[in-house]
Amino acid sequence: MSAAFQERATEVAGRVTRWVKRIILNTWRRLLILGRLAAGFWQQRRLNRAWRRLGKEVHLALEAGEVNPLLTEPVRDAVLKARDVRAAKERQVQAMQALREKIRASRAAEAPSAEPEPGPPPDTAARGE
Repeated sequence: MSAAFQERATEVAGRVTRWVKRIILNTWRRLLILGRLAAGFWQQRRLNRAWRRLGKEVHLALEAGEVNPLLTEPVRDAVLKARDVRAAKERQVQAMQALREKIRASRAAEAPSAEPEPGPPPDTAARGE
């Protein structure tokens, strides 16, 4: 085997290895996105439940004769719970966006460059320069 063939084989093996690593990493990131998406659905369910409880507490306070039901303790607690659940859901969405950006960045890294590979320098002596 010639040295050039071995260098080329090493280069190809390196490219294949990087490609396989990138595929595995992006697959793992996609699985993380699916997990976060499931968590987002669960948190949306919790948020809907919190909004229902808030509405129920407001109606109960109004029926009890409260002028401003937002000042009562149960309503305030329901508002804070809904706010916390919404913040948790937003964190999941931001984490999914960050993972998607990492996947896009790795895809851009794997795209072949438009620049030609550098070859040997031109022979200036043959042109008479």
